Amino acid sequence: MAFILIIETATTICSLSLSYKNILLKNINFYNCYFQHINSLHFFLRKILTICNLEFLFLDAIAFNNGPGSYTSLKLGLATAKGISYALNIPLIYFNFKPALKELYNNFFLLIKDKYSQYNILYFENKIFFNINKYHLFQLIKKNLIKNFFLYTRYDLYLELYNILKLNKIKYYFINTKYFINIVYSKYKHNLFLKEKEKLYIKYNYI
Repeated sequence: MAFILIIETATTICSLSLSYKNILLKNINFYNCYFQHINSLHFFLRKILTICNLEFLFLDAIAFNNGPGSYTSLKLGLATAKGISYALNIPLIYFNFKPALKELYNNFFLLIKDKYSQYNILYFENKIFFNINKYHLFQLIKKNLIKNFFLYTRYDLYLELYNILKLNKIKYYFINTKYFINIVYSKYKHNLFLKEKEKLYIKYNYI
């Protein structure tokens, strides 16, 4: 058995996935959370289990995103995952979205939004570029060199990019826990868990 609950609270989106091994059973996303995870996360935890007709006791592991993202939001996801892990005595898995996306896509742009700022990452030809300006970004889009956009928010730069993305038929996605199912299950199979004495320096991953 390998029922795994995956939690994503890095920025404005609250996302949960329940999987059996590497098969998605249910995915819930709340896009209007806007840093109100404390009011919604536990409600959706119960909801996703109820929909799948499962109880917490059926979980074999729990996973959470450890950044980058909003420090407070990340801490909430960590605290929730740790609490469930300790209460049920099940493995705790942490993952980072960048390796997960890089494994799936070669050239992609990632727009993250924390409470105070935007944080842009471009993976292009196996190189990483941070906070590139809009002019260069638009040129890459027009030349059709970027195939996928991943967005942590529905606002700001996304609104400016919407028309050009649509015009150039570029796919764009909002960050979702379902993208992490394979990497989480791989860690589960290889027993790559967060050890009780291991320190998680989450402060180095927030924006």
